[in-house]
Amino acid sequence: MVKRLLLSIFVTSTLVSTAQFTPPLIELGAGMAIRHTEGFYIPRFSLGAHKIFKGLGVYATYEQRNNVSFVDDFNGDGNYQRYVIGPTLYLNPVVYAYGGISPFGPYGLGGDQGFGKVRKEIGLAYAFKPYTLHAGYSNWVGFTTGVGYQFGGGDGADASFQSKGRPARVRKSTGSELAKRVDTVFVTKEVVKEIIKEVQLPAEVKEIIKEAQYDLVASLYFNLNSTTYTVASQVKFASLLGELSTKYPNSEFLVVGSTDETGSSSFNYNLGLARAQKVANYMMARTGVAESKIIVRSDGKVRQVSANKEENRRVDILVVRK
Repeated sequence: MVKRLLLSIFVTSTLVSTAQFTPPLIELGAGMAIRHTEGFYIPRFSLGAHKIFKGLGVYATYEQRNNVSFVDDFNGDGNYQRYVIGPTLYLNPVVYAYGGISPFGPYGLGGDQGFGKVRKEIGLAYAFKPYTLHAGYSNWVGFTTGVGYQFGGGDGADASFQSKGRPARVRKSTGSELAKRVDTVFVTKEVVKEIIKEVQLPAEVKEIIKEAQYDLVASLYFNLNSTTYTVASQVKFASLLGELSTKYPNSEFLVVGSTDETGSSSFNYNLGLARAQKVANYMMARTGVAESKIIVRSDGKVRQVSANKEENRRVDILVVRK
């Protein structure tokens, strides 16, 4: 049974990953089925290969408990063994769903016990990189729980321009430095990422084009792994909203979201973007600033301005200098 389990995982992972050329995010886990219908708990182990194709992956769990008595012990050896194989799907950067069945054996699709006896399970996992928490439900054993450890994957492959270590010197960035990145996202009903490619311009044109200059209006801070403001920033933002439209009439704004350096590049990019988008939405709703006057961008974990992580979980609001 164990050989079939490992072979199934290997074949499925190889076929999918080869077709998409995407390195999977590997997860090793352990936990337990809390209570079998016949009154005993069961240790379980899991192996996952996530994000093989976009948010899809595969996983398998294996359960074994020795020296127990149960009705379906066909060979009478007291060893309870079950396994499940199925897909995983990331619903957002930190939550994924999983579900599977046993394809082989007496409790699999090829068994003689009927589909009602086939082992099945569903569940959700919360990822706070590199660890995960699992909560699921499986027939015959009820609720299941576990923890996992993730490694590998292609999350950092698109961030080769970033420094891997802590900056040698921590300093505040100017408004112009904040504006020089090119992964710009304009505020629309659906957030659209616009990759700006370098265009070779004639010399006479370059002379008359001036780079926009920005002044920092305010920095708002957020709770860990969240788009919720800290209490101090919530009060600060409420006061700031009343000043923006009167102090900066007809101005253009740049809203930049950032995170601390914990976690993957893709997770932090999405989190920084969600924070910036939230601030921009409030600005439009509460001050009447036109959608065309706001540019939203995420710096993710690229720009660490302080050794204090709380100061890096922020959104900077900048105004175009006239």
